[in-house]
Amino acid sequence: MELSTRNIRTHGILCRSDMQITLEDDVNVPDTKPDIDQLIKTQGEIQITSITPTDGKVAIHGNLSFSLLYITTEDIRPVHSMKGQIPIDETINMDGLLPEREVMCHFELEDCQTNLINSRKVSIRAIVSFHCCQEDDSEIAAGVDIISSEASRADMEQLSPPEGLHRRFSQFALTQLENQKKDVFRIKDETTLPKGKPNIDTVLYYEMTPQNLQTRIIDDGIRFVGDLQLFLLYIPENEERHLEYLETEFPFDGIVPCSNCTEDMISDVEILNSEKEIEVKPDEDGENRVLELELNLNLRLKFYQDETFDYLEDAYSTACTLELNRQNIISTKLLMKNQSVVRVSDRIHVNQDTDAILQICNATGNIQIDEQEIVENGISLEGVVELEILYITENDDRPLAVAKGAIPFTHTIEIRGISPEDDYELQSTINQISVIMLDSQEIEAKIILNLCAFVFTHNTQQIITQIQEQPLDMEHLQAMPGLVGFIAEKEGSLWNIAKEYNTTVENIMQLNQLENDQVKPGDRLLLLKQIDGI
Repeated sequence: MELSTRNIRTHGILCRSDMQITLEDDVNVPDTKPDIDQLIKTQGEIQITSITPTDGKVAIHGNLSFSLLYITTEDIRPVHSMKGQIPIDETINMDGLLPEREVMCHFELEDCQTNLINSRKVSIRAIVSFHCCQEDDSEIAAGVDIISSEASRADMEQLSPPEGLHRRFSQFALTQLENQKKDVFRIKDETTLPKGKPNIDTVLYYEMTPQNLQTRIIDDGIRFVGDLQLFLLYIPENEERHLEYLETEFPFDGIVPCSNCTEDMISDVEILNSEKEIEVKPDEDGENRVLELELNLNLRLKFYQDETFDYLEDAYSTACTLELNRQNIISTKLLMKNQSVVRVSDRIHVNQDTDAILQICNATGNIQIDEQEIVENGISLEGVVELEILYITENDDRPLAVAKGAIPFTHTIEIRGISPEDDYELQSTINQISVIMLDSQEIEAKIILNLCAFVFTHNTQQIITQIQEQPLDMEHLQAMPGLVGFIAEKEGSLWNIAKEYNTTVENIMQLNQLENDQVKPGDRLLLLKQIDGI
């Protein structure tokens, strides 16, 4: 007899480490730029160029790219911008790290601020959080049946089990990670300035933000559908106008290929970071009116598959002695994937000492989750949405300003059956920001948040990994009485009784005229020893 097996892929975390760093640097204003009188807005992006694992450590290299908007009094055009970079060179300790395996690293720019040292120098300070882990994927051969050696050699399943073999099966339910990869979803488009907008001389600032993003698995790929919102602030060629902006949207629809993915799988799509670029090009008349834009979303994609199959829980034979090797494995089951939409709103007031609002240009936001915990049938969250609203003022000397606000929110993601021992992954994104000017000092903001939780529960199950067939122990069998009177001490199944007394469940039921294979404390049974194959 031989053990028939199937491979079970197990997925776990080998090691993980979290670290928060502060990047600080003083940056001089380039000689080609005028002096800074007032800082308006800071924009920062993290770009990681390499993640290198070594013994017990992981080295991370990259940079923080930043751009500043500021007011000057030295130029006819009061708004200017400057850019720069701060290098990132960090080492994170990770006990148990294997150098030959990839390290997954997620990073967040939690804060990026600038302070004016003098008119020619600014101080940049940013807080970056790193969340690194190394995953442990392996395959274990789990016994699902016992077949004859002849059937195994012929690569076929026999119609009936070997003589004297008795098997008990149970059901195995798990969620397997079928595929994971890093990829890039590229959004490219081109637009021309509307009539009435002056030609572009210098781009000061721009934002490209995906909104209403939806993903869906298709065969051999995953589809992305949504809208790309573009905001562009620029200096026009027309000397009569000091500042101009453009706000528009583009629909996008594209596919990231992924081999062996099917529609019945469960997808986990995480946007790690984004890279954006805009280029001003001349139109047919040679005027700078064409915008060529590209947004690259760096993704981590995981594809899960729910599976249920029967596995061999136990076996014995009345024709030989079976020795079973067992192993405990921890199986993972996706308890639930829950996507929640949360709407938050509030009114933001402009400080009295700040220039009044003439027109709102653009709003950006960042989600900060301060508290999260597993509660009964859910995950409780508390946090804030930090907003920065760029607007045009009534002051021609300081035509731009930023209003800041923090809108708190609380929400419970419903996950029925969740327990404190379960693991979960949480993704939070801003789907849409809408701001309305109520008057020259007040703004109403409405925000739609997307919260997605993947909850995994873990079970320890024992599988059979190997069997050995030995001849019957005749001395032991001869010492056993042929007929035994048995009184059940606890509730249970006839299986263990039949195995211990070298008989079968069917024989016990027939001899004792039982209708099922369950016994209760105090039940009296007759057990007749059975020996096959002699």
